[in-house]
Amino acid sequence: MKRGRIAAVALACALALGRPADSVAGSAVNELDLWALALNIYHEAGAGRQAMLAVGWLTLNRRADPAFPDTVYEVVFDANGVGCAFDWTCDEKDDRPRDARRFALALEVAKELLSSAPPPDPTGGALFMHAASRTPPAYTKKLRRAAVIGQNVFYRRT
Repeated sequence: MKRGRIAAVALACALALGRPADSVAGSAVNELDLWALALNIYHEAGAGRQAMLAVGWLTLNRRADPAFPDTVYEVVFDANGVGCAFDWTCDEKDDRPRDARRFALALEVAKELLSSAPPPDPTGGALFMHAASRTPPAYTKKLRRAAVIGQNVFYRRT
């Protein structure tokens, strides 16, 4: 997704939450990080605050790791040469949140995570995850299972 697309999705999200259109127009880079994190949390975590915190922390853990891009926006939309980091970013579906209440919670969690005093990381530093309903991908054989939170299984390096 290009910055223009995320900006358009951010605008649609703001309008869905009853915020004025100019609240995201010309958003600064840190605002794009906020919207990208909120959308990633919304699409990847499912329902529940703890699940949202887990996906949010995984995203932030990647940002802090030298093997991943340096900004939240780039982590979320990283194509890493072998596919998309998160399925929702390249599935060609409309990325606008359909559940305004759940997206409002995702946005609240994203703001909290990007604050100067974020809540603790429930994943213990996880960098990888997959849906619990899926067979573990081959890459997980070289990783240590860190947690199962919500609908996802989280892994960190050994």
